[in-house]
Amino acid sequence: MDLRRLEAFCKVYELKSFSKAGKELFLSQPTISAHISTLEDELGVHLFDRLGRSIMATQAGEVLYRNAKDIYNLISKAENEINILRDKVVGDLEIGGSTIPSHYLLPDLLYNYCKKYPDVSVHLSVGDTTEILEKVRSGELILGVVGARADIPNIEFVPIMRDELVIVAPPVLVRNYDGIDDIQHLAELPWVMREGGSGTRKALEAGLSEMGTSVRELNVTVWVESTQAVVQCVKSGLGVSVTSRLAAQSLIDSGELVHIKDLPLNLERSFYLAHLQGREFFPAVRYFIEHVKQLAE
Repeated sequence: MDLRRLEAFCKVYELKSFSKAGKELFLSQPTISAHISTLEDELGVHLFDRLGRSIMATQAGEVLYRNAKDIYNLISKAENEINILRDKVVGDLEIGGSTIPSHYLLPDLLYNYCKKYPDVSVHLSVGDTTEILEKVRSGELILGVVGARADIPNIEFVPIMRDELVIVAPPVLVRNYDGIDDIQHLAELPWVMREGGSGTRKALEAGLSEMGTSVRELNVTVWVESTQAVVQCVKSGLGVSVTSRLAAQSLIDSGELVHIKDLPLNLERSFYLAHLQGREFFPAVRYFIEHVKQLAE
């Protein structure tokens, strides 16, 4: 089976268009069509159903694409391993980060890494901790940097950095209080809360548990799905919340947020590099893990 024809097939499958595949591969549409027809003749099946101006992969097409991706992954692995013998680190780095690491930790890490290994192409996915770990577990991502551990079989967690979480409030909400040093007092204030899958939420739950209470005891009035939303909602006066000092420090310094300090609430946590145990890494991934571990030391 000709790899050029297989590449043309994969592009048509991914883009659902003969013409778009031709433009991406710098081939004419008739050439793309000829490649697909030849493959169909070789295999004795139709790979696509032509539905007017649109196309859809047949069951045979789905099977061929799934296996073709494995073939190209093996080729990529061979190329990368050969390049490493020439003292080059090249290839793709598929990495995921939960919200805080993606916005405040990974940019500098990736900058220094890419400066050292400029031939690596980085693809960064962003989600909450639960989403990123599920993608690592399923093999969709090879690495994840997250703000909490989870009880997931065969995932290794390497601590890379400590993070301090802070309770923040809008000045308008705490202006009439001399201080908030009682958890019950704090619980009565309106709260802006992260979703359950975030590392920040997990750390808050652990801290409250140590004090004999829980998130259910807080007066939560707003639920949000990102750190940026938390900070903006608190800044706008909607309530108090917990977030990473990395995300809040500049606003605390400017006086736009108030840091509530006088509570015996343990809100420290670690960021972790997560990956499946026993998974074989391409050079770009191996060197990134080494890069992160060196910085952690």
